[in-house]
Amino acid sequence: MESKHKNALIGALLAVVFVMAVGYAAFAQQLTINGSAEITSNWHVGFDTTKTTDAPGVVTPTTGANGTTAPSGEVSYSGDQNATISADLIQPGDKVKFTLTIQNKGDIKAALGQPVVSLSGAGSDANPDDLIVKAGNIIFTVTAPTPATIDGGGEATMTVTAEFDSAAQSVGTVTSSSITITTTATQAS
Repeated sequence: MESKHKNALIGALLAVVFVMAVGYAAFAQQLTINGSAEITSNWHVGFDTTKTTDAPGVVTPTTGANGTTAPSGEVSYSGDQNATISADLIQPGDKVKFTLTIQNKGDIKAALGQPVVSLSGAGSDANPDDLIVKAGNIIFTVTAPTPATIDGGGEATMTVTAEFDSAAQSVGTVTSSSITITTTATQAS
């Protein structure tokens, strides 16, 4: 009987040693991965700086009710992320509409965010809305880009309207003001 117990004990110890050997062999394995990867995507989203004041459809002036001098405006760019819009208006009701084009020159789909609008030059913004800036008698209204997402090589447009406040009194001379618009974009999912 004692021999049976010894044999069982020896068998159990051999089984434990075998399990430990297999476990050690499994944990002692070393995984080595060799290789390299390269990202070939291109990201570049910004204003189409070729569409300036002289391009058709970029600036559309509208004269106020009693106006004889047409209002005017100008678009200029600082890099391709910032557009400066300047408006010269004469009397209440004068308006200048600007059409800006945003291009995706990369190959990654882009989601366009709300543009950042800030007053350029002297004065302060008299309107708390993020897309409406009022300086003196000129109110700038900016629309969000459409469409909101653009594929690589695609375009979106946005408009900016500069209007002489209809509640203001004309001062009889040109009233000028300008804003800067910064385009924002992230990778679309």
